[in-house]
Amino acid sequence: MGEGTEDRGQACGKRVVLEPALEQEYAQPLLTLFDELLAWDPSSGDSRIIFYTEGKGRLRENRMEQDFRAFAWSHVHSRECRQFLAFFSSAHMNELSERRYPDRLVYRQRTVEGDYVWVEVVAIAAGKGGAILCYVRDMGEEEQKRYMQEQIIDRYLYRSCDFFLCLDGDTGHYEILQKNDSHIQGQMPSSGNYNQELEACARKHVVPEDRDLLLEKASMGNVLDALEREGELTVSYGEKGPDGGYARKLLRYVFVDRQERRILLMRQDITAEYLEQRRQKKRLSDALLHARIDSLTGLYNRQAVNARINAILGEAAVMPPSVLLFIDLDNFKTVNDTLGHRYGDKVLCSVAECFHQVLRTSDIIGRVGGDEFVAFLSGVTSVDEAGECAGRLCQAVSRIPDLDLKGCGLSCSIGGAVCPRDGRDYDSLLMKADIAVYEAKRRGKNQFAFYEPGMKPHSEP
Repeated sequence: MGEGTEDRGQACGKRVVLEPALEQEYAQPLLTLFDELLAWDPSSGDSRIIFYTEGKGRLRENRMEQDFRAFAWSHVHSRECRQFLAFFSSAHMNELSERRYPDRLVYRQRTVEGDYVWVEVVAIAAGKGGAILCYVRDMGEEEQKRYMQEQIIDRYLYRSCDFFLCLDGDTGHYEILQKNDSHIQGQMPSSGNYNQELEACARKHVVPEDRDLLLEKASMGNVLDALEREGELTVSYGEKGPDGGYARKLLRYVFVDRQERRILLMRQDITAEYLEQRRQKKRLSDALLHARIDSLTGLYNRQAVNARINAILGEAAVMPPSVLLFIDLDNFKTVNDTLGHRYGDKVLCSVAECFHQVLRTSDIIGRVGGDEFVAFLSGVTSVDEAGECAGRLCQAVSRIPDLDLKGCGLSCSIGGAVCPRDGRDYDSLLMKADIAVYEAKRRGKNQFAFYEPGMKPHSEP
């Protein structure tokens, strides 16, 4: 090795001080930047004050770790107390002694007057295994404001976001300004071509049902058009999480510089809000369904039947051909009196299931009384067609399997009204069908009849 190489090796391994007096002179002003200097000995856990400024000696009372604990509970603001205790602990100081970069603590300390001041502590190892030097100073008002802004941005913005990126609308190049590695999970490089990365990420991570819509709405052309019109664009979509679960993401685009077409894109995780909204909608849907459904049979209740049939008849430009069947169970009182109301409820549920099996899914079926039901058959064009359906219902009810009625015969009588011949709304059709059902009962039950002029209501002799 040459002489120059040896000199350089020595210089790299050891700092050479040529003029100690000047070093001390020039280093001294740095101490005026701090109000206090504390040295912590990791081997003993004790500390000592090197210097402090009158009126600003914040930590000079403390010598041992237990002193810092007592000091924290009486002098440090409750919100920063735990951070303070963790910072001034033997474990943390021993960790600092093994590394060469400093650590920082900002906390609020109560003054003698009872107010709080913001204090900054910078701790760094003086040498491997040596003392930890803790430089302490009060923060000025402007620094306090900046610190609070940083904390707010970090807590309520950065931590809730997957990433921020700056996007050049002309070239399509982007740079990620801030990213939360625990959220982004390596999905996007720190920079690159926006359209290419959007396509790659969508194909790999976005759920299939949202993929095409995302590629369309988040395309550079659409983003620029939307920002020119609205000034902001938001796009939400679902993606597959690393654990196979579902996550909901929101992309928000705004112009940073409209003239230069610079765009800020922020992606947030809105999974919790999205799932809560879905739970709320499900609860609302269940509540609405419960309000429309008969709790025993699961069929529509009286109010729902009325509303749904009137909605169909009222919305049609031309009154659709349809039939309303009013179904009354025969001998159901005998079943209840003989076998009990609990078994009677079982019979009603079996009848409801029977109706589901015989009727079409497009037909409206409801329970409108204790043993009274309504079926609305839309698109039925003739009385003969409706009669065939009513006959199948009578036959099915009289042959319901798995019912031990102890000799109590069960059947049904059905009255029908044809729309628009017999009425153009639910109440009119129900009144005519009610008259017809009692005509069926007068004829011997377990049969059907359709309303005809001249039929008498059941209350008349």
